[in-house]
Parts: sequence; C-alpha cells; structure tokens
Amino acid sequence: SIILRAMETKRSPGVAALLSAVLPGLGQFYNRQWGKGLGFLLGVLLLLGALLSMADLEKLRQSAAAGAPPENIGLLFLLILLLFALLIWSIVDAARSAKRSQVEMIGSK
Repeated sequence: SIILRAMETKRSPGVAALLSAVLPGLGQFYNRQWGKGLGFLLGVLLLLGALLSMADLEKLRQSAAAGAPPENIGLLFLLILLLFALLIWSIVDAARSAKRSQVEMIGSK
C-alpha cells in the first residue's frame, strides 16, 4: 500500500537537519518522532517567549544610549544561550535519527 511504502522511505539526514535548523522539532517530525518533535518545538517556544517577555526593547535602547548594560543582561544572555543549545541539539538529533533509521532499514532487509 502507499502508506507502508511511505513509511519505509529513507529519511535524509541533511533534510532532517535543515528542517530542524529552520524550526527545532521539524526534523523530528520529518523522522516521524512526533513526541520528540513536539518537545523541541515547545521548548523553543517557551524559551523564545521568556526571552521576548524579558527583553524590554525601550529599556535596552535606553541602556545602549547611556552606554550601560541592561539590568537583566545575564538572564537575557542565559536565555539566548539555552535557545542556541536547543537549536543545535535539535539539528544534531534530527540528523542522527535519520541516519540511524537508514542503518536500521538496511539491517532489516
């Protein structure tokens, strides 16, 4: 059937990594890892929401004009670092999972 053939289609590690680079979780969805994809997506959305709620653009502009760092620069930096780490983790995980699925398909034949 068409569904079984689609499920047996090899997943490309490059495509999986690219999709996760665009939006963490998309590569996992491509690999049919629905729960993991949802976890990465929600993690990024939560971190991004926290970052945007902490970054008062007017205060950042005033701090920059005064030549002083904003009061919450450490927290903003931490959130950016966590967001970047989650992005890298999602990309690497998607590529590795796609590669692993290729090896498993070869081994099952």
